[in-house]
Amino acid sequence: MLLTRFEKWMMRCALRRWGLRRVEAPRVFRGVNLPGGAEILEIGCGYGDGALLIARRFGGARVVGVDIDSGLVEAARRKIAHPPRWARQVAADPIAFLCGDATALSFADAAFDAAILFGMLHHVQQWRQAIAEVHRVLKPGGVFAFEEALIADRPWRFNRQFGHVPFDASELREALEAAGFRILRFRKPWYLPMCFVQAVKPAGM
Repeated sequence: MLLTRFEKWMMRCALRRWGLRRVEAPRVFRGVNLPGGAEILEIGCGYGDGALLIARRFGGARVVGVDIDSGLVEAARRKIAHPPRWARQVAADPIAFLCGDATALSFADAAFDAAILFGMLHHVQQWRQAIAEVHRVLKPGGVFAFEEALIADRPWRFNRQFGHVPFDASELREALEAAGFRILRFRKPWYLPMCFVQAVKPAGM
C-alpha cells in the first residue's frame, strides 16, 4: 500500500525522525547481536533513515532496504548520498535500496541474517504473507526485529481513513508463530498502541 501525501510529510517531519533515532530504533535494536558482515534486510525503507540507523548500529553489515514506492526508493538513495549530520560517519557503500513488494520478496531463501522494520506492516493488506516472506528469506537462526502499530487497539478511527490494516497483539503473535518464528521478546507498553518484537527463525528450518 502506498503512503498518502500526509503520511509522507509525517515521515519527513523533524519530530518523527527524532523519535525514530532516539526512541524507536534503540528499542528495536535492543538485544540484537549479529555477526560481522551480516546481511540485513529493511522492509519499508521510506526515506532511508532506518537503513542509516541500521548501518550505524551494526557496523560492517550490508543493508538492503526495500519499498514498494519507487519515489521513496529514489529519495532514500539521495539521502545516503547526502546524509544528515548524525549519519555523516556512516559508510554508504554497504547500503542499497530496491523497489519491491513485501509480500513477494525477490530474494533467495535464507539470504539474510536479520530483517528489521519500523512500523510498516499495518500498511500491507496481506501482512501475514509479508511475515511469511521474512521467514523465508532469513537464514536459520536469523533475527526478525521490529516495531509495529497495533491499529485494532486504538480507540479512535483516524488511521482507518488511510486504509491501515487493523490487527492486535494476539493476532500479530499468532501470525509470527504460524510463519515458523519463535518469539523472544514481545513488549507492548501500556501507554502506546504499538509493540516492540524480536523473533528468531529456529535453526534447522
